Amino acid sequence: RVLSLQENLVQVGVLNEEGVRGQWANLSWELLYATNDDEERYSIQAHPVMLRNLTVQAADPPLGYPIYSSPPIHLRCL
Repeated sequence: RVLSLQENLVQVGVLNEEGVRGQWANLSWELLYATNDDEERYSIQAHPVMLRNLTVQAADPPLGYPIYSSPPIHLRCL
């Protein structure tokens, strides 16, 4: 393969802090008070503008997902 220099357009954005906190508050209400554990609930549906799936996963446990779920695992290469 031959490498070539080319330009790539990259979009950079900022998420509104209050918008993310609002999503986390909605997630908290839905899971803790409404006790909705349906896998297809609205709060985990992807929303391309609000990046809903990423912001919900970034919430602190038990609402979101832990960043690390186990200690590092060492694998030997053959």
